[in-house]
Amino acid sequence: MAIAVFFVAAAVAVLGAVGVVSFHQPIRSVLSLVLVMLALSVIFLLLSAQFIFAVQIIIYAGAVMVLFVFVIALLGPARELGRGRLRYQGWLSGIFVLVMLGLMWTLLQGVQYRQPDKTDMNFFGTVQSIAIGLFTTYLYPFELTSIILLVAAIGAIYLSRKRIDDL
Repeated sequence: MAIAVFFVAAAVAVLGAVGVVSFHQPIRSVLSLVLVMLALSVIFLLLSAQFIFAVQIIIYAGAVMVLFVFVIALLGPARELGRGRLRYQGWLSGIFVLVMLGLMWTLLQGVQYRQPDKTDMNFFGTVQSIAIGLFTTYLYPFELTSIILLVAAIGAIYLSRKRIDDL
């Protein structure tokens, strides 16, 4: 049963990813991205990572995608005129896909599957295991990331303000 759910979620994620890059309307691309995020959350749930499952739905599929939809609705995407295709665009994309598939194949040659122990799976993806890693091993990068995000938010607010001279 779990294998069937995995394959359905994987197919939905792949179809959603194709929709993100193939739709011409930005709102449809964002909705396809929401579909990808929901499918990924199901895969995390199958891996017994309940915390990451909840974070994926609440933060990414919920808050971030709603923000994307609001930005698209407020700004109203401008219509761009297509310039046409490049002369060899189809052939170049086919070669690129073949190169990427070749790289993935060579990367996966040395991968060996091992069945995890039951003790590992009971602790994997829990709030406790994430907190231990986050507040011991990865404390410095976690705090540095929060400072960088704070500086970026302050910079965005500063740059978006209108100056008195511009009025």
